[in-house]
This record gives sequence, C-alpha cells and structure tokens, in this order.
Amino acid sequence: MSIKKVKSGWQVDFRPSGRDTPRLRKTFVKKFDAEQFFTREKAKAQINADYSRPKVDKRRLSDLVNDWYKLHGASLKDGKKRFSKLEGLVERLDNPLAGNLTPENWLEYRNQRITEFRRNSDQKLVSKNNLNHEHTYLCAVYNQLIKLGNWKQKNPMAGIPKFVIDESEPEYLELDQIDALLDACSASKSPELYLRVKLCLHTGARWGEAGAITGMQLRAGKAFFTKTKNSQSRGVPIALDFQEELLQGKPPNGAIFKTDPKKAFYTAVKMAGIALPNGQATHILRHSYASHYMIADGNLLKLQKALGHKDIKQTLRYAHLAPKHLAESLDKNPLAQLTGRHKVSTKCPQKGAAAR
Repeated sequence: MSIKKVKSGWQVDFRPSGRDTPRLRKTFVKKFDAEQFFTREKAKAQINADYSRPKVDKRRLSDLVNDWYKLHGASLKDGKKRFSKLEGLVERLDNPLAGNLTPENWLEYRNQRITEFRRNSDQKLVSKNNLNHEHTYLCAVYNQLIKLGNWKQKNPMAGIPKFVIDESEPEYLELDQIDALLDACSASKSPELYLRVKLCLHTGARWGEAGAITGMQLRAGKAFFTKTKNSQSRGVPIALDFQEELLQGKPPNGAIFKTDPKKAFYTAVKMAGIALPNGQATHILRHSYASHYMIADGNLLKLQKALGHKDIKQTLRYAHLAPKHLAESLDKNPLAQLTGRHKVSTKCPQKGAAAR
C-alpha cells in the first residue's frame, strides 16, 4: 500500500489507474483516514476507466470567506460585522489552505487564545462565548458554500463540540432602581432619553427597535416593531396615554426619535446610583421588562411573543422568577414532612420575594 509516515502525518502517494496515469498524493493526520482515502480512490479508478486525478482546491481560507460574503454574507443584516470578524479570525489562523484546516487546528487555536490571555493581562479578554461565536461563523462559511456548490469537500468544523457555558442569572433592575433611573432620565439634557427608556421598559423592545419606531407603528393600542433582530415583526400592547405621549408633536408618518441618547443613558444610570452588571448596558431594560413580567406571574408563551424570541429556550431563562415556579417544593421536601422540632414552614413567600 502506498501509504507512508511523514512529518505532518500519513501520506498517500500512488497512481490509482496504474503506471503512466495521473499521480495522486495527499497527507492526512490519521492513518485510518489515509487508508480510507486510498481504498476509495482505488475503487473509483476500477469503476471508471477514464479516471483522472480530482482537481485540488487550492483556495486559502480568506478566499472562502470572500466568496461567502459575495454570495451570501452581504445580504445578512450583520453581514459586514461578521465579515470583519471572520477576516480577523483568518489572520489569527495564519490563513491556511481551506482544505487543510482540521479539527485539531481549530482546537489548538481556541486553547491558545484562552491561555494567551491568562499569561498576558494586557491582552483583550477572549471569552469562551466569543470563541463559540467564531466557531459558528466559520462553520457557517463552509456549510453555506457547500450548499451553493462552491465548496466540494467536507466541512472541517462539523462535529467539533463548542465550549459548554454555564447559563447566567438574568440581571434586571429592581422597581426602586427603575424609579430612580426614570427620574434621572427626565432630568437629562437629552429630550428623547426619558421616552425611549420608558418605551423599552413598557414593551420589552431592544434599544435599536425602540429607536427605529415611527408614528405609523403606534396605533390601536399597540407598538409594532418591524426592524427587529430576527427580521420578524411583532406588536406589543401599549397604554393609550403613553401612546399619546409618544406621538405628541410628532408627524403622523415620521420617526418618533431622531437621536440615539446612549451616552445620556449611561450618565443617567450613574446619576441614579445604579451599577450595571458586566456586559450590560441598555439591554438591562429588556431584561427588566421580562423579569418583572414573570415576577408578576405572567405567561411564559406570551412573554416569548412579546420579546420576539424564535426559540422558547431563550425565554425559559426567566421562568424561575415566576412566584409559582417549583412552589410544590415547599411542602414536598423532607424537612416539610417532619413532625418534630426540625420541621420547616411550608408557608409560601410573598409575591416576588423569591426572585430577589
């Protein structure tokens, strides 16, 4: 068998159809893969008398990323942002031949990214979540090009497990913090900050969704959000007096908000004495809406629709805030069933207390 051990792995080097026919040479990390390739190509040559050496795709990973962007990525909402991240990723991987990328290459790369940060405190933090995003983006490049017939080989990222990340506790503002924040917003120099924050808290809208709303999208007691993250529109009930407050002095078809007062929001947060969780900014308003919705014993499926989540798993993170969530645990646990001095009370906490 024309398979030999080389420095980079196991090399297949033979002429499938015999002497004076095209030569086939390829290197694999594992001997098993080399043997499988040899057997497969030999069988092809026996079946097909006109067997010729398959064309080798010599494109670099950067070429695949460019093709992905031209054929598909440019049409995505976050296409430019994703393309920029992919360019950085390709550079860090030293832009290998797209067909030479292996699962081992990827696992070495991501482990190096984490250990480098630990050694050098000046380096930008690379979280496991960020690396999972990079994994998703690169995997999608291969998958999409395979669908389009642009890439004939397998996806080297397929089957590689991502980092398992612990689910984080949903962060939200308490009612007294919301009160203090709205006071600070109303005292702000930004004329639009107060109403925009109220709209986010009242409907669960993302900061950008709230900022893009027009007068035509506020009618019949509902706020209709169309420029959403997942491109699906949704209508969320809105109090009529607040609807009138938003529309006051605005043209019927015009934008409600003309500026993005994000900097003013940060100033208001400081004025209110609120310390935002790491990684949270204006999105804390959306989390606060969802959290208090469930604390007030709201319906989880209706919350999913209000937030515009495609997958109920995204909404389930707020489920445990409901006052009745696992309430049976109070009288089903063994301490509640004791009769002596070690017995604990089965009295239910006050509404919302368990969520604090």
